Amino acid sequence: MNIKGKIKSVGNTEQKSAKFSVRTFVLELEGKYPELVEFQLVNDNTLLINPFSAGDEIEVEFNLKGREYNGRVYNSLQVWKISGETKLKNEPTPQAETPQGESEESKDDLPF
Repeated sequence: MNIKGKIKSVGNTEQKSAKFSVRTFVLELEGKYPELVEFQLVNDNTLLINPFSAGDEIEVEFNLKGREYNGRVYNSLQVWKISGETKLKNEPTPQAETPQGESEESKDDLPF
């Protein structure tokens, strides 16, 4: 399954045991009534969200997981792929300003 949305928040990685870690993030889904949906990253996949931050538009591919424990059913949306562009890639790179009275040529003149 896959879906597109805007990142609302990203949680920290939680080490549940020596072999199991989990990280969650929330996507805001567009529509007449916007929805907030929590997704889960497990073990090595916890790093997939690192290049992105709140406000970035992404597409996630995930599996719907469900299990029963003590007579209650628990569901999770486990992400295995994230694609999209970060805000940093879309924004122009700021250019360093040359101080007044100093030209580009004079900055390159080295005494040696």
